[in-house]
Amino acid sequence: SIAAVLSKITTTNIAALIVGLTCIVLLLIGKEINLRFKKKLPVPIPMEIIVVIIGTGVSAGMNLSESYGVDVVGNIPQGLRAPAVPEIQLIPAIFVDAIAIAIVGFSMAVSMAKIFALKHGYTIDGNQELIALGICNSVGSFFQSFSVTCSMSRSLVQESTGGKTQIAGALSSVMVLLVIVAIGYLFEPLPQ
Repeated sequence: SIAAVLSKITTTNIAALIVGLTCIVLLLIGKEINLRFKKKLPVPIPMEIIVVIIGTGVSAGMNLSESYGVDVVGNIPQGLRAPAVPEIQLIPAIFVDAIAIAIVGFSMAVSMAKIFALKHGYTIDGNQELIALGICNSVGSFFQSFSVTCSMSRSLVQESTGGKTQIAGALSSVMVLLVIVAIGYLFEPLPQ
């Protein structure tokens, strides 16, 4: 509630507040530039990536974590986990929760797909979405991954930067894989 926020306002980390406000301002400026010069720019300026790079560099250069107590991402383990058979004995303990997560995740994925389908003039098949989510989660269970549904933030960012095909999603996935496998340690000083 607002009262709880105001009662703790004196404990605000000023450095973290400045970092957060600076990032918000940079993102808004980038969005405005992209909107104003949409016709003149061959591709939109990826301000989100630029803010991450600047934030990581400033945090590492000024040692914000130790000097000012700014929370950073911290240790990022490198590499992928080895495939393993899911622990079948956990099924009775998590079955009811898993059903609820599956229903909510499927409804979020389909509603997000319908929003983009209406916006861009195509149709979706709910059965195809259900099969795709089932396959992704079944394969992912052998790698101890999180449940796959939809990522509203990533979908909206991808759509706002002009990504309209599956190649944009594949490129995004390759970038995430690159971070996981090779360059994750570079993002350890990134402010949270």
